[in-house]
Amino acid sequence: MACYDCLGRTVWYSFLVWFLFKVIRLVYTNLLAPTFGLGVKWRPGPDSWAVVTGSTDGIGLEYGKQLANKGYNLLLISRTQSKLETVADSIKNDCPKARKVETLAFDFSSTDYTKIEEKINSLYGTIDVLVNNVGISYSYPDFFTKLESSTIDNLININIISVTKMTHLILPKMEAARRGIIINISSYAGSLPTPLLAVYSATKVYVDYLSRSLQLEYLNKGITIQSVLPAFVATTMSRMRPSITTPTPKAFVRSSLSTVGLETRTYGFWAHKLYGCITDFANCIAPSEDFMSKISMNTLEATRKRAYKKYNKKDD
Repeated sequence: MACYDCLGRTVWYSFLVWFLFKVIRLVYTNLLAPTFGLGVKWRPGPDSWAVVTGSTDGIGLEYGKQLANKGYNLLLISRTQSKLETVADSIKNDCPKARKVETLAFDFSSTDYTKIEEKINSLYGTIDVLVNNVGISYSYPDFFTKLESSTIDNLININIISVTKMTHLILPKMEAARRGIIINISSYAGSLPTPLLAVYSATKVYVDYLSRSLQLEYLNKGITIQSVLPAFVATTMSRMRPSITTPTPKAFVRSSLSTVGLETRTYGFWAHKLYGCITDFANCIAPSEDFMSKISMNTLEATRKRAYKKYNKKDD
């Protein structure tokens, strides 16, 4: 009996130490370190560029605005030229430190990056920051066999190929300059298997693992590579309203940028970090594998049924 008591106390104390470490880290990366200016040193100049993909709305647009306010020149890449022009004008008017803002219309469902390569090579100066933000999800949760082939192709091309190709184009320039920051937007759905969003979840795991692997490869070459795994943010894609746990894009990006140089893998926002801690802990102590994924399955199944009803689709 004493042995069981000893084991119980050991488990309990281990949990307390783990939880305390997580809280200290949360306070440090979200409050103390940003307050004292720790983390990466942003060094924008007249010839320094930040490249942002998926930059006409939501998180991508905010990264563009906040990097412009740091003093970087911007190259904004998204699908629709008219939206790009509107965003560029808005940044020039609303961001007092904005320098040059250039745009390039490109559909990331394509795998021919010649147009982007030519544009990047035409920029005068150095590319100091790359934000790989462009991405798509499902219209609504569904079973894998219900997905159109074109949907799968687009998920792979836009979520996986884009981050790989953009990084492969720009990283050599950063390596030659021995400085640079790459921010890759993954997703909380990439932190655990997410049924009914299986392909989306898998593409975001790729983004996370690629980022973390490259960070270790280029750690000693003056380059910072960060994987960001946001949960719900109040964007057009999520169709959610702001709340204490669902930040606006502005609040999320401000918080996330403050972690660059402090966290190579981050959920970006304090509430999302708590989600990550809860997920890790629940999966650790749960008697069954993928405990949190099974909970997600139940939640997303209800969402799928509502979508089927909304679109008058037959539920087999």
